[in-house]
Amino acid sequence: MTTTRITGLSSGLDVDSLVKQLMKAEKTKYDNMVKKRTKTEWQQEDYRSMAAKIVDFRNNKLASFNLSSAISAKTSEVSGDTSALTINSTSSSASGTLNVTVNQVATSSSYLYSFKSGTTSFATDTDITINGQKITMTAGQTMSDLADAINKSTGTYKASAIYSNGQLSITATNTGADGLSVSGFDSDTVTADETTYKGVNAKVTVNGVQLAEQASNKFSVNGFTFTAKNKTATDSSTTITATRDTAKIVETIKSFVSEYNSLISSINSELSEKKYYDYNPLTSDEKEEMSDDEIELWESKARSGTLHSDSTLSKMLSEFRTAATSLVAGGIGITTGSYSENGKLILDETKLTEALESDPDKVVNLFSAKSSDTSPSSKTSGVFAKMMDSAMDALKSMQTKAGTSTTSTDTTATFLENSLLSSQIRDMKSREEREQDRLDDLEDYYYKMFSAMETAISKYNSQASAFSSLTSSS
Repeated sequence: MTTTRITGLSSGLDVDSLVKQLMKAEKTKYDNMVKKRTKTEWQQEDYRSMAAKIVDFRNNKLASFNLSSAISAKTSEVSGDTSALTINSTSSSASGTLNVTVNQVATSSSYLYSFKSGTTSFATDTDITINGQKITMTAGQTMSDLADAINKSTGTYKASAIYSNGQLSITATNTGADGLSVSGFDSDTVTADETTYKGVNAKVTVNGVQLAEQASNKFSVNGFTFTAKNKTATDSSTTITATRDTAKIVETIKSFVSEYNSLISSINSELSEKKYYDYNPLTSDEKEEMSDDEIELWESKARSGTLHSDSTLSKMLSEFRTAATSLVAGGIGITTGSYSENGKLILDETKLTEALESDPDKVVNLFSAKSSDTSPSSKTSGVFAKMMDSAMDALKSMQTKAGTSTTSTDTTATFLENSLLSSQIRDMKSREEREQDRLDDLEDYYYKMFSAMETAISKYNSQASAFSSLTSSS
């Protein structure tokens, strides 16, 4: 509703200033409500920022450190006839030595066709079937057109083609004895004596055992994956030996220590950040009376300590430190810093390398052991699993309280509406709206009151003027 306001025309009063002064005291309650909501929103936003860091540490960092290719990395050495094969990968389960003899390398089948003398194109529409897939050539199209159609099919026919000097070669893209079938050529157009190159399967012997022949040259045996390249030289073999990739494991643990220290530093900073009880969010009126630097300094203090001594973060940090004690007790070159460093881990790479060379399984298990026991008190999980569990517990707790995500690192993500803080903020906004309506009504009342006063003064002035005119004329 729009109220027509007449301000001070008859009285000469600055009605706007008077109303503003009258409303100032009344607005105190509303301003305090807004300040309380703003602080709650700040706390919710800070929970979101911290949750994003914990999600990143748990789902991205710890998850990658816990991969067998990182914490249990293996490498392999090849000796003997090294031209016979190449190593593709060596999994964490690989162990010992493989003696490999490549008896036969798998090859691809191919067919060679030629148009009969004097013929350069298909005389009629012709359906050619390649590996079960049909391709239709219309009358007048050439072998070159067929080759183009095969090569542009992006794998439909599992074959490639070359056309040159009136001859067409079709070759299977896969190796093996059964890699290619072609039918449909018209014997009146194409030479009947097609040339066929029959592919063969790969045959290898590993540690004296003849493996089943297969179409692919790629073999996986006992954690090793290798590709046969050439037939092994006579009276020779290729030896593959798995070894622990100590350097890569050290880098993994080094990265873990760095990421762990970074996270607990952020958590400790939030938990110990001072809360300034005398500093509250500023209203727009308060900001008008301050410089930009003063506003920045004030609001930095007003926002400080939103997560001071937070129970969820404190619990997670305590569990992290408990998990880390097994690393310290393990004698693998990891120690904790001084009390003032709040649980920071310190890594001695030389001692860690020595521990890995002495007992690699012990070191790896400290980090990545998996427990089959579901009872938290009985679990014998490694540090990674323990920290992942603790982090998820904290994330779920923050989600319940602040509506933050347990999976997203987006620091602008929308909050869940059914969380405690979201509900509180929603209720606060409703109370603010009701209070604002009351203030609007009160402000209108004051203006109406002054308007009535102005009307009365104007009426009095008119009567006085008329009376003065009457007396002066007589």
